[in-house]
Amino acid sequence: MLAMLASLLVFSSVLLCKADLSLAEDSTFHISAFSDLHYGENESTFGIPADMNSAALMRQVLSQEEPDFVVLNGDLITGENTFAFNSTGYVDEIVAPLVQGGYSWASTYGNHDSKYNLSREALYAQEKTYANAYTQHGPAGTDGVTNYVLPVFPPNTTGSSQNPVALLWFFDSRGGSAYQSLPANVDNIDNYVSNGTVSWYRSAQADMQSRYGILPSLAFVHIPMLAFADLQNQTSPDVSGPNFPGLNADFPLAQQGYSNTGSEAIPFMQALLDTPGLHSIYSGHDHGDSWCGRWPDSTLPGYGVGGGSSQDRPFLCFCKHSGYGGYGVWNRGVRQIQMSFDQSGAMSVNTWVRMQAGTIVTAVSLNETYGEDIYSTADGE
Repeated sequence: MLAMLASLLVFSSVLLCKADLSLAEDSTFHISAFSDLHYGENESTFGIPADMNSAALMRQVLSQEEPDFVVLNGDLITGENTFAFNSTGYVDEIVAPLVQGGYSWASTYGNHDSKYNLSREALYAQEKTYANAYTQHGPAGTDGVTNYVLPVFPPNTTGSSQNPVALLWFFDSRGGSAYQSLPANVDNIDNYVSNGTVSWYRSAQADMQSRYGILPSLAFVHIPMLAFADLQNQTSPDVSGPNFPGLNADFPLAQQGYSNTGSEAIPFMQALLDTPGLHSIYSGHDHGDSWCGRWPDSTLPGYGVGGGSSQDRPFLCFCKHSGYGGYGVWNRGVRQIQMSFDQSGAMSVNTWVRMQAGTIVTAVSLNETYGEDIYSTADGE
């Protein structure tokens, strides 16, 4: 416990010195979230043209949206199709449009980012060769790599003289197979946010709250939780309808955990529900889904306790399959998230998907009437 607390204090101090993430002059913060890029897939056949198409999509969307920050939300690489000598080299290809455009980014890692010829540690080491990479390594006691928090500061902040106005949480849902373990590419890493990571998160969240009070926050994790599956199964309102618009082609979706209930992720879900100010959670993994909805009710024992009313629970959003690697023939796009702050510090969030064709679909306001408001059901297909 002492080691955990010591690492937490050092960890928080280091991150809070990174004041580069700050609101724009109009008190907004715009994130482009690329998910499931899957570089390096079948490089001997369609892989190279697929990666070229993914890079073209990134450049086009970045030029159209001009975000303040970029999130790479897991499955950056199809690790099972890479070779040991070139697996981390795909990082250079992935971030080239970001570096060339002067964008900063942060990553979560997905189940395809740990395979026989690719490790999360090597992926992280390659990312950190770039000054624009805000990806952090989780402290001792966490599992996986990408478990960390980034603060967002007021406009024109230099140093850490001002308090943050919001937090961005990143979690490693793990999965995949251990580096150089045999039989090759047979999954042997648990595919859910671990209890050790949950303990760190609860401590870190309490630490932040004691310093700064309740701050609005967003969370990013590659593999969705049981709550996403429960929401997908509800019928009133139903996902992909006019209340919760978006593509819903991956049904049933693949969630964290091994059991039919996804119960392994219940401690993580409970920790999220217990977090004051947590506004919304963003996942990828299921390439055919791109909707947002409200965290649903559930009768599963131990699930949802402390979550309060539905108005107090975080929203659940899929990103959008952005890369031309990975399964599925659905049109590609990128989830956009715009955080806006009023003079009192209250945050509102608008989100939409920018398709590679240039169109905007599923533009919604994640507010107190979301789920009642009516939106276009156009999903880019």
